[in-house]
Amino acid sequence: MQPLLHRYGVATIAISKDSVEDAAAHKRRDNLSFALLSDPDLEVIGQYGLVHRAGFEFVTRFVFGLALGYPVGFKQMAIPTSLLIDESGTVRWIDQAEDYRLRGDESRIEHALREVWGDPEPE
Repeated sequence: MQPLLHRYGVATIAISKDSVEDAAAHKRRDNLSFALLSDPDLEVIGQYGLVHRAGFEFVTRFVFGLALGYPVGFKQMAIPTSLLIDESGTVRWIDQAEDYRLRGDESRIEHALREVWGDPEPE
C-alpha cells in the first residue's frame, strides 16, 4: 500500500499501545518502513476517541500443567482505525474495522484518497 500512499504524498504513521521496546521489535520483525509510535497510556489515541474500554484482561494460571485463563477485569486498548489527516490536523476520513485482525482495505483507502485530495499528480 506504500506506493499508493506515496503517489498522494501521504506519510504513514502508526500508533499503538505497545511499549517503545515492543513497537521497535514489531518494526524490525515486520520490516516496516514507516514510523511506528508508542502510546502505552493511550493519550494520543484517546484524543482521537479511539479507546476501546470493554476488552477483558485475562490472567493465566497453570493448574496441573493446564493453562487456565480467567478474566480479572477490563483493559483499555486502541480500536484498529485508519485515518487520513490533512496538513492542518483535520481528520478527513476514518475507517474502523469490526474485527481487530482486519486492517484498511487498499481499494477503500484509494477511494478515500481520491475523495479527499482528487487524482494524484503524475510522476
